[in-house]
Amino acid sequence: MHFPFLPAEEFFEREHFPWLEEIEAQTDVIRSELLAILADRDEQFRPYIDMPAGTPDNKWSSLNHSLAWGALHLWKDGQRDDDICRRAPRTAAAVEALPLSDLPGRTPTVFFSILRPGTHLPAHTGVSNLRSIVHLPLIVPEGCRFRVGGDTRSWEVGRAWVFDDTIDHEAWNTSDELRAILIFDVWNPYITPIERDLLRSFYDATVSMGEGSNALIAVGE
Repeated sequence: MHFPFLPAEEFFEREHFPWLEEIEAQTDVIRSELLAILADRDEQFRPYIDMPAGTPDNKWSSLNHSLAWGALHLWKDGQRDDDICRRAPRTAAAVEALPLSDLPGRTPTVFFSILRPGTHLPAHTGVSNLRSIVHLPLIVPEGCRFRVGGDTRSWEVGRAWVFDDTIDHEAWNTSDELRAILIFDVWNPYITPIERDLLRSFYDATVSMGEGSNALIAVGE
């Protein structure tokens, strides 16, 4: 869904999200839980790009079924994965304390995102401006950068930003080390509380009618 007439800002000003410092203060704890998962032989990261057989070649083909861009979801399309949250309990608690986007059957989505060395995510756009995407950098070697529209930045460990992923964006890891961030979605700051209530009611009705799996709001990077 596209919400009309919202300001199109590449990176939102921090003042819209007064809780950013709270989640930034949890960076060390969150990173330690991620490192424990990565050290486990039974790590459950999955390829972020998972196109069905027969999909025509496209810009994502080189990343299809590849852990070059891997994801481990704590929440996906509004559903909490209790098993994964038990493996990162303090991360789950820190995120649950935030004003996440909460559209029935759609959001929140919360996941650890990893880019292997030499990985480039081609320019792409998200599918809905109802929510904004938060990046909390956890592991950032030299040579990692992120572009939204005409603004290209380098991640800094423990320094979060929030952006509009309906604006063309792409990511690079040109280093020889792993890059990892925590990604989650919150409401677009320009949508009012009354509008949020109306949107929840709308999506709740679509889920009740059995349409919950037809139009998921994907959250990417």
